[in-house]
Amino acid sequence: MADPYTTEIDIDADIEDVFRHLTDPTHMIRWMGQHATLDPTPGGTFHLDINGIPVRGHYHVVEPPHRIVVTWGVAGSPELPPDTTEVEFTLTPTATGTRLRLEHRNLPDSQRPAHATGWSHFLARLNLAAAGHDPGPDPWHDDTTATAP
Repeated sequence: MADPYTTEIDIDADIEDVFRHLTDPTHMIRWMGQHATLDPTPGGTFHLDINGIPVRGHYHVVEPPHRIVVTWGVAGSPELPPDTTEVEFTLTPTATGTRLRLEHRNLPDSQRPAHATGWSHFLARLNLAAAGHDPGPDPWHDDTTATAP
């Protein structure tokens, strides 16, 4: 396994709004996925269908509004089955909004490029959604070559 994939983004929204976009199904699907079943409690369900890709996992850590850790994998995938990787979102207030730091751990080397592309795509959409803008339909939704982060 490679080192964790990490990235940061500054979002022009308060920390509570960003946190809500990671824990509330209606807010989650504004920026990523078409269906979400979320129970943001330790051990609770984290199911997200992203452009036909069934991401399945659980919430491990929920510390409102600063930190969320979920397991991540794809139902039916032999290379990345459910609960095999871990995504940590750390939210820190800034003078103009919130800094989101994402760390995706235990990614197989073969999955790292696709997830880096996916996270870049979806975090840009989160930036718009959390700031109160409509990111519009996901252009990857009908693209059969797109992959989940």
